[in-house]
Amino acid sequence: KRKGYEVYVAADGKEGMALIKQHSFDLVITDVMVPYIPGTEIVSRLRHELKREVPIIVISSVGLESMISEVFELGASDFLRKPVIPGELVARVEKLLQ
Repeated sequence: KRKGYEVYVAADGKEGMALIKQHSFDLVITDVMVPYIPGTEIVSRLRHELKREVPIIVISSVGLESMISEVFELGASDFLRKPVIPGELVARVEKLLQ
């Protein structure tokens, strides 16, 4: 928000998917471990069910190579490990929105 972006926040994957269906976002950020609908499924639904090409950043405390590969195969644009450094997140958001 400090950089001037309009930000929507969802408490869980169900709420997040409802927001995604209601709005046309320029970028989506999701954690892998989200209640009800995990981040991997959010990425998959955005790409395959909704056919949206919006950039997606996936965040996770789990940095296993297999999981990182999976999110990219599903269509994620970028991946960040927790703890997320705010300046790094902003830099990646700005790069994807160019």
